[in-house]
Amino acid sequence: MSHSHGTATDLGPEAVAILKRGLGELLKMTEGLGFEPLTSKRYPLPLAIAVYGDVPEPSVVRPDVEKHLHSDPVAALESALVLLELAQANAAGTVETIPDDGQFLSLAFSSKRLNGWIALLGDGDPDEAKEAINARWQFKFIEGPGRLGGLYALLNLLCRYGFVYGRIAPRDSHGMGHFIEDCTPGLLVCRGAMTDLELTLSLAAMKLGVPALVAPDFPFALGRRVTAAGLAEIADGVTLFPNIRKLLDLPELPKLPDCLDAENLAETFEPAEVYGTSDDSYYVFRKGSVPEPGSVTVIGKPAATMGIQLIAEAEPLDAFDRECIEARAARTIGMLQGVRAHQDGDRLVVEVAPGHALDPILLGQVLIAAVRHDFPRIEKVSARICFDARTLAAEADGVHAAQAARRAEIATATEESIDEFVTCVGCSPFAPDHVCILTPERRPQCGRSYAQIKAGALYGYDDMSNIHHRAQHAGLNSFGVTPKGELLDSAAGEWSGVNEAAARLTGGRTTRVQLHSIDTAPHTGCGCFQLIMFKIESPQPGIGIVDRKYRGSAPDGRSWSDLHHALGGKQAPGMAGAAPNYLRSGKFLAAHGGWDAVIWVSPGIAEAMGDDLPTGIAVGHDPN
Repeated sequence: MSHSHGTATDLGPEAVAILKRGLGELLKMTEGLGFEPLTSKRYPLPLAIAVYGDVPEPSVVRPDVEKHLHSDPVAALESALVLLELAQANAAGTVETIPDDGQFLSLAFSSKRLNGWIALLGDGDPDEAKEAINARWQFKFIEGPGRLGGLYALLNLLCRYGFVYGRIAPRDSHGMGHFIEDCTPGLLVCRGAMTDLELTLSLAAMKLGVPALVAPDFPFALGRRVTAAGLAEIADGVTLFPNIRKLLDLPELPKLPDCLDAENLAETFEPAEVYGTSDDSYYVFRKGSVPEPGSVTVIGKPAATMGIQLIAEAEPLDAFDRECIEARAARTIGMLQGVRAHQDGDRLVVEVAPGHALDPILLGQVLIAAVRHDFPRIEKVSARICFDARTLAAEADGVHAAQAARRAEIATATEESIDEFVTCVGCSPFAPDHVCILTPERRPQCGRSYAQIKAGALYGYDDMSNIHHRAQHAGLNSFGVTPKGELLDSAAGEWSGVNEAAARLTGGRTTRVQLHSIDTAPHTGCGCFQLIMFKIESPQPGIGIVDRKYRGSAPDGRSWSDLHHALGGKQAPGMAGAAPNYLRSGKFLAAHGGWDAVIWVSPGIAEAMGDDLPTGIAVGHDPN
């Protein structure tokens, strides 16, 4: 069952006796101790902050446990967790196991590559449990000193997670419990004999929302739990909880040929032969009819003049799609032994090492396989490779003109000129309030290309990496498209379709997004934004922009870490994240007048803008 916030719960005499003994032991072991801060400056003792709103004196916490000890021990469990924090803050070795604020953000971000975090409790062999679980799954085991150290370290992480990514207020242990239960990746595994104190604290953890795997003889009929009798059942049970993440179930993807090896990308050699260097050479991915999928047509024999056409039968394959897929396919050629390739304008230059030969059929097969592997929804692809100088002379002008038109289409695309925007929830496993809304004029905060995510949404099945999805996005491609809908505010960049998509993809946690304003409903932050735009109130009002490498302070005293914690994973009025390409967008902070509103930037932002940085904007100084 779900965690209980109620009191006067009837557990039965034996269970109540265990709680009384466990709570009594906790009171005894913390007698005379004072709270010692741990490594986080923002949340030095997060359990105390979650339950009491700040760090109380032990003389406040102990009576809260004592007064319920005999009448209603379940009501004492949250205060008992604060006593656990008191004990662990005084235990040798605890500080070394608790991440500081920066390490915590990295740990939370990297959790999207995991099923979740596990703490082990009980006297069972921890190595056996780890081996059995991670033979099938990808969990990070959270550890600490002594038998209780791992449990406390996990609770420390989960409460900080709730404060940063869940917008949970201090002293809202009820809200914290629901957020931990639904959105954080934590899990408790109880195995082997457990002391009364361990049993008591395991129930306290479940009361705070942490699900648990327990033995069949677990004495408490409370909490979100799954019963597991042995290692095999534990390995089966760890992914049954909705807060624990799973990989997207993908269909069997087309494989790359065995002759391709990523290690070959690092080969260095002086080329013996070079193809594709002449003015009439070209390389183009285009849309067209493909009557024989997988076929490779070769005209002539290998020569410096080389024209390659990759033809695909799919929709819509617009200019962004074609440019992205073209570039992705080209990079795969370097995985052939003795071969290097790079795009040079409209051409694909292929270099071959001494002792190797260019096989045009194999070259075409590799390009087709690359498209099919990276974009499996494109099922019909063929290749045409021409070395005949006369044929290429007749074709080159038309191909180059088409490529120039494609570049112009990409360069002039606006939010008004397209029908759909792109969405990405690749960071939502750790940031449930966040969805990235991507347009030609507001590209991904992480620095990836708009075209990459758009093509992945239309022709792929996720980003093909090990992003583990929460239950809310189970079976859902991280990349998607959404109708932009009606324009509600042209300056702020608010669209009805974007608001609907944000509400749907965040489970209602975010319902409005204004793409070009940081006032009321700015774009949510993830954790991989490369810069933060933020309002400064004093000593002079305006907008500042800081990059993630800056180690100094903004004019109002805030650091990158301060801003990151305030923005990470959520919507934070007064600030928003972006990538450097947004600085030159035609809609950059349009609701504020663009660069006219900016009064301060970090040195990295000034460097990125170069001579385009407007005069009169102050530039910070990095202390290093």
